[in-house]
Amino acid sequence: MIYPNRATIVKIFCIGCLLLGCSSERDVETPTFTEYSVKNTQAFLSLENTLFLGSPTSIEAVSGGLLIVDKGHFQITKVDYEGNRLLSFGKRGRGPGEFQSISGFWPFENEYLVYDYNSFKFSTFDHSGNLIDEEILEENPVNSSTGRSIPITLDAISSNKILIPTGGLQGSLFAIADLINGDAIYTGNAVVEYIEYNHQDNMQTFSKGEIPDIHRNMVMLNSSSSAIYSFQQTTGVLEKYTHAGEQVWEKKLDIPAQSDLFDQISEHNRELGLDDFPRMFLYGRGMDALEEGVALLLNLPDDQPLTIAWVPEDGSKIDLVEVEGITLDGNSFRDGFTISPDGQHAYYLKRSKGTIYQFEWPL
Repeated sequence: MIYPNRATIVKIFCIGCLLLGCSSERDVETPTFTEYSVKNTQAFLSLENTLFLGSPTSIEAVSGGLLIVDKGHFQITKVDYEGNRLLSFGKRGRGPGEFQSISGFWPFENEYLVYDYNSFKFSTFDHSGNLIDEEILEENPVNSSTGRSIPITLDAISSNKILIPTGGLQGSLFAIADLINGDAIYTGNAVVEYIEYNHQDNMQTFSKGEIPDIHRNMVMLNSSSSAIYSFQQTTGVLEKYTHAGEQVWEKKLDIPAQSDLFDQISEHNRELGLDDFPRMFLYGRGMDALEEGVALLLNLPDDQPLTIAWVPEDGSKIDLVEVEGITLDGNSFRDGFTISPDGQHAYYLKRSKGTIYQFEWPL
């Protein structure tokens, strides 16, 4: 295997963060916070004790079990709620049903959709892991005229409609792209004007403890069967949209525990050496949208316990769930998090350790 040099890794990382994912009730009042504490956690699966796992990178709870994207084996694995393997499909390669780099996975009612960034390929499987269809895109339907021809991260609301962060193109934050007819709906208000990526400028800005302009339009995206949620990573603004791209509400979260977060990141980056890796200015580390609302895995200052913000679908309040015994890795930027469909348990994937934790969901 050929490993890219450090500059290439930083460039891919920064672009990936940027690409990460109206009329309405825009004036939702800022609510008070209701806090919950979870004490009992357990290691559900770990690389040390699970032979069929290679390097898990994301997880998604579904009826009857947990789906795991395993970049170590270039496949998707499903386990039951006892951790027993039920299904695995996919392998390394460029042929049908094979992958080079799985950077997106979505379970739908009758099929699974897998996105391979390396080849800009979308593969559809049935729930038994059999390949149904594949489509390789020739160009990005949103950013075809720019240097970012292939989005590293994106989201999907169906096997035919995907959500692509735009970085500010046409004054937007993301677009809803139709893979069948090629149409795109641009939505969300950009924080700053669109600019092209420049690695040297970015690293110089980080070394000053500042946020690069290209990161200010960074969003994290997730969707349910009826809604799209967009979280602005450098402003802390959460927005809800319909599948047609119409905004329903927006809310600045203002989480108290995050009040000093960017100051700490800024100080860390100012002290870095030339070859050190900067921390990204992010308010969120993961997101899981359900029919009842959306859960955000929060980025927090070092040594703070794992904390999830829950916002119901009407945007009326914010519940904070603090999980004792688990802390985040400061240098990580995207961890797996999901809530079981029955609302009984939540799961957190600590990617650096390859461990999936399970704990009771209190809401």
